[in-house]
Amino acid sequence: MKKYRKLLSIALAMMSFSICVLPTTAFAANEDIKTFEDNYTVEESEMIAYAEYEENLKTRATGLILDKNFSITKSGSSIKMNGFTECNSSVVQCGFKEIVVERRKNSSSSWSEYKVYKDLYSSSNSYTLTTKTLSVVSGYQYRVTVIHYAKKSLFSTQTIEASTGYLSF
Repeated sequence: MKKYRKLLSIALAMMSFSICVLPTTAFAANEDIKTFEDNYTVEESEMIAYAEYEENLKTRATGLILDKNFSITKSGSSIKMNGFTECNSSVVQCGFKEIVVERRKNSSSSWSEYKVYKDLYSSSNSYTLTTKTLSVVSGYQYRVTVIHYAKKSLFSTQTIEASTGYLSF
């Protein structure tokens, strides 16, 4: 029994020593977090500032795309795609950032990617996609989503998303 008391007292002495000598970290309660004006926490203020920054980028980049269109038609067991993007004369690239052909089973509600075309643009102020044909499988519905694209400079771009109606095959 004396042996256990001696071991216990040595263990307690070592724990006391470590608590007094070794550095520790103290954590503040949630209400002690420093806040900016309007009672936002640091994290919330950073998120708000980033959202405002993104919105300002979008605001500065409007007016680069002047006109746009995209359509699909059925031709046998193929889809024919046509479209254009017309941009302001100050742009250096104009066209489509992405064209995505999507499909779903006639009885389904979710769309999936079938074919993707990327970076179809010219170094002028307009781009026309002349008839692009894609063979498809029957038993599905198909639609196309596009991103019209204009670039004036590294920090001045504009994109506009659009989607067609669907065709059944």
